[in-house]
Amino acid sequence: MLAPTSAGFQPRTYVPPLAAQPVARRRQILRCPEIIFCKKEASLSRSFSVCLRRRTESSRRSNPRQRICTSAATPSDGEAKPEISAEDRYNLGGSKAKGLTLPTILTLGRIVLIPAIYYVYFLKTTWAAATCSAIFLVAAITDWLDGYLARKMNSTSAFGAFLDPVADKLMVAATLILLCTIQPVGPATTYPALVPLCATCIISREITMSALREWAAAAGGEAHKAVAVNSLGKWKTATQMAALTLMLFFKEGGKGLVPELGANLGVALLLASTILALWSLAVYMGPILKYMD
Repeated sequence: MLAPTSAGFQPRTYVPPLAAQPVARRRQILRCPEIIFCKKEASLSRSFSVCLRRRTESSRRSNPRQRICTSAATPSDGEAKPEISAEDRYNLGGSKAKGLTLPTILTLGRIVLIPAIYYVYFLKTTWAAATCSAIFLVAAITDWLDGYLARKMNSTSAFGAFLDPVADKLMVAATLILLCTIQPVGPATTYPALVPLCATCIISREITMSALREWAAAAGGEAHKAVAVNSLGKWKTATQMAALTLMLFFKEGGKGLVPELGANLGVALLLASTILALWSLAVYMGPILKYMD
């Protein structure tokens, strides 16, 4: 530090702020090279910060795990704890919604419609068959709609993921049992055991797959991936829904081109869905056998 008596000592002088300077003086100061350089440097610094922030956000969007690790770091005292977004929980396979969401309500509604199908089915009216078929069709549509809404609204939940396949299996099994109680129509008149046989195969397949998925979930790893839904399973579900809708609508059979064609098509689709069900079970069992002890 320079002493007051040294040659290099410069006494401090009061410099008024820029706003207090006269207009001419302000213009002279702002044209100073040092001021211009500082303004350019600040502008470049802002541009670099914006660019760095955009690149960081883009990297976090492409790598949700990195995003969670960054945002979920332990905050210092006095700082608010950052929350993990629903998108990150979804990408990591976690649950994002708690309680009854709209997709879960639709799934529960599908279960509630099962007694309604049974009640209308045995009514002795001319509109019973059409109404029963319409109720089943609405339930089948909600099977697709709840999954679509869960993805669209980002409101998946662990309870909904568990309940959805249970509701599907209950609806299909209950309807198959119901169809076994009526007089066979279409090709089933020649082979009365055809519908009960298809029903037994489909229900047995669903029970086996439920047990298999439960075991794979407990095993984890590659075993759990091996039982993921494939295209055969989706085709099986589509043909099942179409077959059961037609068979409920034409449950009385009847004479004429349309009743006969509808009854025959319903039984044919039921047979096709049975083949797809057994085929998909074999496809699932193939890779999973090597993970069994």
